[in-house]
Amino acid sequence: MPTQLRAWIERFARFATRVDLYNFGRWLVLALIVGVVAGLAGTLLTWGVDGVGSLLLEGVAGFDAPGHGAAADSTWSAPRRPWLLLVVLPLAGLAVGWIVRRFAPEAEGHGTDAVINAYHRGRAVIRRRVVPVKLLTSMLTIGSGGSAGREGPVAQVGAGVGSYLADLLRLGYHDRRVLVIAGVAAGVGGMFRAPLGAALFAVEVLYSDPDFESEALIPAIISSIVSYVVVASLTGWNAIFDTADIRFARPHELLAYLVLGMVLALIGMIYVKVFYGMRDGFFARLPIPPWTKPAVGGLLLALLGIAVPQVLGGGYGWLQLTIDGQLPFALLAILLPAKILATSLTIGSGGSGGVFAPSLVIGGVAGAVFAGLAERAAPQLAPPTAACVLVGMGGFFAAVAKVPVASLIMVAEMSGSYGLLVPMMLVSSVAYLLMRGVSIYEQQVPGRIDSPAHVGEFQIDVLERLTVREVMDPNQKVISVAPGASFDEVLALLADADQYAFPVVNERGMVEGMFSINDVRRVMATPEVWPLLVASDLGVTAHGIAYLEPDDDLHAAVQRFTALRREILPVLEGRPPAPVIGLLRHHQVMEAYDRELRRLREAAAD
Repeated sequence: MPTQLRAWIERFARFATRVDLYNFGRWLVLALIVGVVAGLAGTLLTWGVDGVGSLLLEGVAGFDAPGHGAAADSTWSAPRRPWLLLVVLPLAGLAVGWIVRRFAPEAEGHGTDAVINAYHRGRAVIRRRVVPVKLLTSMLTIGSGGSAGREGPVAQVGAGVGSYLADLLRLGYHDRRVLVIAGVAAGVGGMFRAPLGAALFAVEVLYSDPDFESEALIPAIISSIVSYVVVASLTGWNAIFDTADIRFARPHELLAYLVLGMVLALIGMIYVKVFYGMRDGFFARLPIPPWTKPAVGGLLLALLGIAVPQVLGGGYGWLQLTIDGQLPFALLAILLPAKILATSLTIGSGGSGGVFAPSLVIGGVAGAVFAGLAERAAPQLAPPTAACVLVGMGGFFAAVAKVPVASLIMVAEMSGSYGLLVPMMLVSSVAYLLMRGVSIYEQQVPGRIDSPAHVGEFQIDVLERLTVREVMDPNQKVISVAPGASFDEVLALLADADQYAFPVVNERGMVEGMFSINDVRRVMATPEVWPLLVASDLGVTAHGIAYLEPDDDLHAAVQRFTALRREILPVLEGRPPAPVIGLLRHHQVMEAYDRELRRLREAAAD
């Protein structure tokens, strides 16, 4: 064998020992398959929505909505036959309701929540029939004029592809979870021409607190890239929105953006309240069969659409006109609450569609209204209208969906411009923080430790969730002993007290040590030393004693138990000198851990 060839083989062998080539190739292939299939499904959804829209909205109702991006067109007209909306939307809703109830009830609503719930509580299993049912019902809902987007459907369809692939290859639970997330990223990345933002969205949207499913990020990126290439090759490479080169260059505008973040948080809270109030407070109480409720929602939407046709459909064309400054302020002021109501009617009644597109429209219109008001009140501080629209889009969805990182990247990719990242970061952060605890995705959990999918993976984190205060007996009466107390006094105390261990506390309130009944028993066999002993001679001295405070977590408590090899520690009210308010035993900590773990497992089973 030639020397040079042998050297190359040896180098490759050394490389192979450092790199897990098997897992690298396996995940590359799996993510590639998910990306291709999800991309084809996303393309089919795009063509289907456009085809149904052309047939029903344009052909029947005579409504030509404006285009966006490369197809941007400022010409539009109100429905020429608006009364037919009263037929088209209810009939489409009736068909959607029947299909969903008959074949796949989990396909109801905006889809993303169903995926989040399946990930956390359903072992990431998504039935195969969900994919065709979601595709068909979303085409009918969005194409007929329903105020919904394509993010939820493609997320659920992509997740279904990942789940089916896991079934086909008989992969384990961990791999199934990763493939479901990769499927979400693939569906969203291809549909919205945002491969990076979609990958971040897929790992971020599962949690309401700043947490990520980091182990799935790389497969999500790969599948999202592949899906983006597939969809763009079939439908075009242009960005979703056509925007001018807008850049942040005036630092004093940050004050206005700060206020915009607060305004978006307020509107976001109203949006979530109306959204779920319409579903739970109105449609859930209607005394009619569940499958007919989307028809009622369609009828109410048709009445609203006759008055404000801009609420019909996903709304990207109207958002493009808003970016271009071609919609009057009065219309924008009406469109803001009307779009919130229209989305609540469509999805809250059981229609099939996502909340991403409507949220972008609501946020963008809110930004335009804010820019108009700022221009009137403080023109020297007011940012350009187009900038407020784009920043409003990203900031609003970041707040309501709890995806502060993914949202701003997705909007930047959809608009083809990163020039507004700085104000978008500020607005997203402010709106997100002000809307803590309020989300449009009700199936989110705060973090990985709260997810039933991760039960058993975080022993330390489970202990860190619990505090000493929650475990110790609040009614415990602790008897302390003075350092100079004689051994006879100690024996008398042990005879009368129902206590296992006794802190030794001096006149200044400082804990000098602690002894237990076992420490006393060790010297019981040598009565000749009793007259010489005092309490401070027993047990652990100040050099080896540790204490706990009520707000310490149990992980810190376990560390101190282990370091000192003690079974019991005193609990002080605060830092020394502070009174002893309790005693904590090691077995109490373990019992609390078992109870919490059992609770999490029961939550996972539910």
